[in-house]
Amino acid sequence: MANIFLNKQPQQQQQANPQHVFDDPLAPLQLPPLAQISEFWRRYDRLADIHDKKLTTNLNGNLDVLLIFAALFSAINTSFITITMTNLSPNPSDETNNLLRLLVMRTDNNTLIPADVLPPFSPDSNSIIVNCLLYASLSCSLLAAVGAMMAKEWLQSFDRTGQTGPLEEQGLFRQRKFNGVQQWHLEAVTKFLPNLLLLSVIFFFVGVCLFL
Repeated sequence: MANIFLNKQPQQQQQANPQHVFDDPLAPLQLPPLAQISEFWRRYDRLADIHDKKLTTNLNGNLDVLLIFAALFSAINTSFITITMTNLSPNPSDETNNLLRLLVMRTDNNTLIPADVLPPFSPDSNSIIVNCLLYASLSCSLLAAVGAMMAKEWLQSFDRTGQTGPLEEQGLFRQRKFNGVQQWHLEAVTKFLPNLLLLSVIFFFVGVCLFL
């Protein structure tokens, strides 16, 4: 009898304290049907919270670095564009000298020689190529910055901090948002943005080399 009592005592303690099955989120459920549903959403909430925090932390860190670099690089690119833009328009001093020459010729009643009239201005091909490359570089960096801001807004809405309500409703709402993240390939798009910024840097250095 003593042995039977000793064998039953751990089982009674185990039934009185069922919290041991909650420690492992992947452990099989050994609960009544209604309790299994509640425990399922509790485990789902725990695993989803771990996954979401890891996802948002990694992506937000990469996006912060990208935004800082894109802002600094766009400022440098813009300063070079202001320098190279002057090659696409005629020199104001040349036009002034041409107008003065025409006035002098009229006052002296002299006929104009075709050589005295400056031909219409046309920028050289190298200046056009340089400015096209710099503008393409600026466009790529701005596009990467806009994509990074949109991705951060999406991650902000994906964060579940401060949500209230039953775990089942929170879990279903989170799953709908996660399905949208997968459908629109948010993680892949976020990882592609640095490549777009790298393309912007390549355009910039090619344009600077041609300008120099």
